[in-house]
Amino acid sequence: MAELENAALAEKSHNRGFFGKLINGDFGLAKTFWLYGVLLEIIVISLATPKPYVSIFIALMLVNDAYLIVLVIGIWRAANKYQGLKIWGWLAKIVVVLGVALTLNQIFKVLFYFTAMSITGRP
Repeated sequence: MAELENAALAEKSHNRGFFGKLINGDFGLAKTFWLYGVLLEIIVISLATPKPYVSIFIALMLVNDAYLIVLVIGIWRAANKYQGLKIWGWLAKIVVVLGVALTLNQIFKVLFYFTAMSITGRP
């Protein structure tokens, strides 16, 4: 019975697209964290320069933030599924929590900056 359930889960995983596999943690912890997390974020950060096209920068950041939501869930789930040393799963979750906290901090700073500009006319 368990073999049938495992086969059914494997078939479901195979039929998912990239984002379905990513959010479900199906790529494994190392690949999800290092390839789809760290490496892609380095590429996005290197491309994300606010000048001279602010609208493109804002669009890129919004797409990146949507991707980060999928990525964070995927890393968390991959950490839950990880079969190796438990410390790697815990460390991945700690990095996720710190990353979310830092991202929220940056969002609030930007919102505060624009709110201050709209009220006072200067930052």
